[in-house]
Amino acid sequence: MEILQKEREIGFEFNGKASEYFKIWIVNVALSIVTLGIYSAWAKVRTKRYFYGNTTLDGSNFEYHANPVNILKGRLIVVAVIAVYMLTTQFMPMLEAAFFIVYMIGLPWMIVKSMQFNTRNSSYRNIRFDFDGAMKEAAIIFIGIGLLTIVTLGLATPYFIKRFKQFSIDNSYYGTTPFSFSATTGDFYRLYLKAMIVPLIIAIIAIIAAIAIPAYQGYVTTPQTQYEMGQMTPEQQEQAEMQRQIDQITADAGLSNQAPSPEAEKYAEMAAMAATTVTVVIMVFYLLIGIYIQTRTANLVLSSTSLEGHKLSSTLRVRNMFYIHLTNIIAAIISLGLLIPWCKIRLMRYRMKNLSLITESDINRFIANEQNNVKATAGEFADAFDIDMGF
Repeated sequence: MEILQKEREIGFEFNGKASEYFKIWIVNVALSIVTLGIYSAWAKVRTKRYFYGNTTLDGSNFEYHANPVNILKGRLIVVAVIAVYMLTTQFMPMLEAAFFIVYMIGLPWMIVKSMQFNTRNSSYRNIRFDFDGAMKEAAIIFIGIGLLTIVTLGLATPYFIKRFKQFSIDNSYYGTTPFSFSATTGDFYRLYLKAMIVPLIIAIIAIIAAIAIPAYQGYVTTPQTQYEMGQMTPEQQEQAEMQRQIDQITADAGLSNQAPSPEAEKYAEMAAMAATTVTVVIMVFYLLIGIYIQTRTANLVLSSTSLEGHKLSSTLRVRNMFYIHLTNIIAAIISLGLLIPWCKIRLMRYRMKNLSLITESDINRFIANEQNNVKATAGEFADAFDIDMGF
């Protein structure tokens, strides 16, 4: 009689500490400044190795194997291209369109090479990840659908994100076993539609208020209207009109040096305070929308990713992510950036706490079989042309 394997959930864990990472971070910043950015390639490797090494699944940690020299090559290429672009277009502006065309043609190659670099230099239990995406498919997504997104004024964005995530995951491997992605285009459109409903309603209300409130204020503050509303007698109305004419004549002659009245100063302060409050509220609101999209997308993408019967599950909550991001921003500003390591550790710990692997089979047996497959195929993951282009 066959015994069914019960479903098992294995949680990811992150064991990094802010005090440990701060030492790495402060050295990285200092040496990157002293070396005019050259050390930033080594800084990236040190940072990734720390985060990978402190991320565990079923008692084993991940590893990052990148050579900083290859990262430096990629950055030098990017800097050289930007320098040539700026110098050339400064003296020959007509070549700007040509540079844009060359950039668009090279974009798929840069993205594929970056994905290969990052996956092939990542491993778990001595088995490396891999990426084998085709340049043709990358060109369709990043050039064709990318331009479609611009032409449709952003309406094709959910479709672009879906195709990009599908391209990234369906062409990725753990050893010789491919990942698979199951989310649909409809899933992404529903996510973005929910995110845009509230901002759309608020925008409509704001437009109506911006038109109606000034119009109403202009109506009720006219002398005639105030007289009709019983707020101004005929004598007060006549005096107000005479004062308005005198003020206009002196202003036209450049002779007016009258200080604003206490009431005017009060209303000016109230207006400035209101404008500041509205600006802060709008910034926080758009931060919330951005985090909503980021969080829901992460949950959708990760929970739609599987590896031969092993399925990921992400349960991030928008309100928790918003609280973490908002307080991280405040902490980074107040500390003049010194609390950035604490912010990163805190965010990573929460993300890993809400990520798990759901499996109905023995993960150890799967990994043992994969190790044999990799050895049998003599898989070579190192590629002399793999460089980190910053994607």
